[in-house]
Amino acid sequence: MRKQLASLMLTFIFCVTAVVPGFAADVNIPAADKIKSMEVMLYGTAQEGSLVERMDNIEYDVNGLMTSESILERVDDMYNYLKGKPEEGGASFATRLNMVEWRLNESMSGGPAKARIEAAEKLLNGKVDDGALSTRLEDLLELVSYEGGVVPVQDVTLPKDSVIKIEFTQELGNKINKVGDEVGFKAVDNLYVNDVLVLPKGATGVGKIKKVVQPGMFGKDGRVDVNFMYIYGTDGTEIPVFVGELAKQQAKSYAGAAGAAIGGMIILGPIGAIGGAFVKGSSVVIPAGSVTYVQTSEDTAMQGVVYTE
Repeated sequence: MRKQLASLMLTFIFCVTAVVPGFAADVNIPAADKIKSMEVMLYGTAQEGSLVERMDNIEYDVNGLMTSESILERVDDMYNYLKGKPEEGGASFATRLNMVEWRLNESMSGGPAKARIEAAEKLLNGKVDDGALSTRLEDLLELVSYEGGVVPVQDVTLPKDSVIKIEFTQELGNKINKVGDEVGFKAVDNLYVNDVLVLPKGATGVGKIKKVVQPGMFGKDGRVDVNFMYIYGTDGTEIPVFVGELAKQQAKSYAGAAGAAIGGMIILGPIGAIGGAFVKGSSVVIPAGSVTYVQTSEDTAMQGVVYTE
């Protein structure tokens, strides 16, 4: 009976963190959702088990030990360290991992942090190391010339209507997709606010198919409409984007007459080519690697990385 009451009380505490000021650093996100978000960031999927067990595993994997604070403090501290702003200031775990990849390839891959650290270790050391992820990330930062593992960061605002050149990471088409399918894309170039990197080349973005029209009578071509939602900044911030007039103008200027107008977008060919075979027998195909432009839909406050030679 006591165990049941304790379990109910713990569940109640986790639920009220979303509405009671002072229980969590970010009262808009319930602690259970923060744990799930951290698991997806680290492992790619949410894990099984009680919330306490899952938090224990996160702490052990990241720091090699489990702290003795209250469960809510542990969740908030780890969430801020991984995805927000650490208490001591400086770059978050997410920002620092992104910069390891950027220093290696001038791009960032996205995906589970654990797998990304292992891939960087194999590339630099020829093997996967053991130990806490935080320590291994520090070692990688040193190897890519961030002295002391310190990444210089600055709070900046990416202005509304900033234009971003992107490329699709998958093939799209009216015979391939249905409404609601997720669409992957990534940044083609680095984007700066003054000398602060806010969007690294290779930063991944997410969209969804919002409309699919099949070819019809009288030569009516198929159509695929994409709802671009957001692209991840240097610190993992979701930067909201859409195809606005500035993005369309930039695409038209770049493409001239060679671009294909599809679903409200001006689509350019795969990298290194302009144009392409986008209409095949009245069916629409957008090859992976095809380029277009989007723009930010609002001012976005974020943590950028100060550019250094």
